[in-house]
Amino acid sequence: MLDINTTSNKIFTQNNKNVKVILSIVSLKILHAGNLVNHGYHLVKKLREEGVMIDLLLRKNPKQTEDPKFFDEELNEYPKWIKFFEMRGNWKWNVIKIMKEYDVVQASTEFPIFSLFAGKPYVAFATGSDIIELAHKNTIKGILLKWAYRRAKVVIFPGPYMFDFVKKLKLKNAIFIPFPWDYSKFFPIKNFVKDNQRFTIFHPTNHFWRQKRNDIFLKAFIKFASEHKNVELILIKRGPDFEKSLKVLEKKVSKHQITIIPCTIPQSDLNNFYNKADVVVDQFFVGTTGLIGQEAMASGKSLIQYADKELYEKFYSEPPPILDARNEEQVYHQLCSLYEDRDLNSRIGKKSREWIMKNHNIQKIIKKYVFVYKSINEGVEIQTIKDQLNLN
Repeated sequence: MLDINTTSNKIFTQNNKNVKVILSIVSLKILHAGNLVNHGYHLVKKLREEGVMIDLLLRKNPKQTEDPKFFDEELNEYPKWIKFFEMRGNWKWNVIKIMKEYDVVQASTEFPIFSLFAGKPYVAFATGSDIIELAHKNTIKGILLKWAYRRAKVVIFPGPYMFDFVKKLKLKNAIFIPFPWDYSKFFPIKNFVKDNQRFTIFHPTNHFWRQKRNDIFLKAFIKFASEHKNVELILIKRGPDFEKSLKVLEKKVSKHQITIIPCTIPQSDLNNFYNKADVVVDQFFVGTTGLIGQEAMASGKSLIQYADKELYEKFYSEPPPILDARNEEQVYHQLCSLYEDRDLNSRIGKKSREWIMKNHNIQKIIKKYVFVYKSINEGVEIQTIKDQLNLN
């Protein structure tokens, strides 16, 4: 366990190529604001397990995708370290007032805007569309978010695909830390038995053609399914373009080849669908994985999506064994190669799990977060923070 109350004066140090996280004598009170897809809950829970005094702030009566009780099936009551705010009256000022009670604030999605006015050092955590779209818009909210990013002590971006948008915003305070997710919930189930013998393709991606380019996959699947009748496609019913996707498929593909599951599926059931799949297909808009791709890899499955090798090599020691595809023809050929060579499919799946467990090791990620919090509280310059993190 990391002892945040240690009596040693602690910094990141290098000793025989091993980087050790050492924490200062002062105990910090930290707040994480925001809980998109329960990322905040998982991160805060892991940090608290290591002795960090950090609370989670989310709105009262959260929607299901942001409700810790939906994410953590063992959670019957909200722990005391989860703080709530109500979205009524002067709720924005109430959020700022709560932030003022802490030494350091970490804010995700649009919460960095609130941090601007809290008068506390803060970390901005980019989640995706916030840094890709909103911060570039010439609206009040967009301008404020861009300003909040620039005024943050540190901006953490967990996806290499965000790097181009970091550059467009000219953020000198941005650092990459891999996304901390609960991969223990996604794993190959021993002796898993499928309920049919069809070649199964799982496409759990949100149907938002402009951002995910689902249309590329759908065209490839239609061609693939016309030549291979013994196939099944599993979709999750979510996204503004889901009905459009379904109409495209129904015109060309037999209904018995399509299985639709609800968007509110628990993670334990989701892992079963990953295990049922022979291959998982994600998105073709950005060149690195999001949560879906990483969950698929943790489940030991081959993954087809757009994969930018150069971008991976910039931020990781090695590129992942993702089957890169950027257009309809490439997706089709990747599907055919896995269909024809099941041993190849199995080998890629095994290597995928090894890669994600090595490169998204939660203990290493938590140490980096702790170092960032302590550094900004002590006034460490951003370049020094970057240099020390790069040693690990």
